[in-house]
Amino acid sequence: MATFFDLQEKNRKKTRLIVVCFVLFFIWLGAGLDLTFFFWSGGAVQTAGQGYRHAYTPITPAGTSAAREKHFRPIFTIIVGLAGLGLAWWNMSHASSTLLSAMFARPADKRRSLEEQTLTNVVEEMCIASSIPPPKVWVIPDSDPNALAVGLNYGDYHIAVTEGLLRTLNRDELQGVVAHELAHLKNQDTRLMTAMTVLVGLAALISEYVGRSRFYRISTDAEDSKIGAVIFALWILSVLIASLATKLMALMVSREREYLADASAAQFTRNPEALAHALEKMASATSPTALVKPASAHLCIVSPTAADIDYSDENSWFATHPPIKARIYRLMTIGKPATGI
Repeated sequence: MATFFDLQEKNRKKTRLIVVCFVLFFIWLGAGLDLTFFFWSGGAVQTAGQGYRHAYTPITPAGTSAAREKHFRPIFTIIVGLAGLGLAWWNMSHASSTLLSAMFARPADKRRSLEEQTLTNVVEEMCIASSIPPPKVWVIPDSDPNALAVGLNYGDYHIAVTEGLLRTLNRDELQGVVAHELAHLKNQDTRLMTAMTVLVGLAALISEYVGRSRFYRISTDAEDSKIGAVIFALWILSVLIASLATKLMALMVSREREYLADASAAQFTRNPEALAHALEKMASATSPTALVKPASAHLCIVSPTAADIDYSDENSWFATHPPIKARIYRLMTIGKPATGI
């Protein structure tokens, strides 16, 4: 069985891979345009012993023609690639504060209410049980019971719960939820999922921009025009499906990590039934978590739209979480003897 350290290293590798893929995607955005305009502006010819190069034959003042070469220049590749690298760094370094601000989260203050005092005490207790430094604790002004964790490093770890969660759960159930979120932090799931959230958001932004843009062909050469058209079609297709592809990838990763966080929470609290009861109460809520946007839904302990209640969502590509009933069943059977053999 994999240890926490194995899981952490696995998530580090996944995070690095996501960032690399994101930067490569931006490089392709630039290279696709460079190649498209290269062929559309006159095309490429092949000579013996040489590769493809752009060529055209201008007319000289004396009426004679002189062949010239115009080599491929990766202008857009460099510009867009550097922009992608910069955007990846900026969004990753500001992801936590951006997400929390979008949810109107405020720091938890034990002097504000008994519920927030209980919350901060429970976080401190569970941090001792899970052997991780205390994260910053936030409260989201939303009446629906839910919770989430975000952050890339120990100094940037955050746990946020809704006001509805504090009003709905008792102390033992709150311990289970907090332990679940701390498990995400300990396993460095939040590092991976925060990176996925940034990627999904930027991919959606790029797709929307390209969808609203207009491009015009400028080639007069039929053969080169076809090559440029194929490259441009692939470029458009990759951009337009990027949002869907990154979202599906984020959802698949999210579902995988929820079961592990549930099991880890049971280990930290030694009370799996408490988290199971908390999930039951969250499943019975009638209103969605309005302040959590769809791009951040996979960060929550349960789906903000209550789309994860039934077993029928087990194999859904677009499910942000495994079914709550399946999670409850697993928690309630922890430590129980196997039957039906």
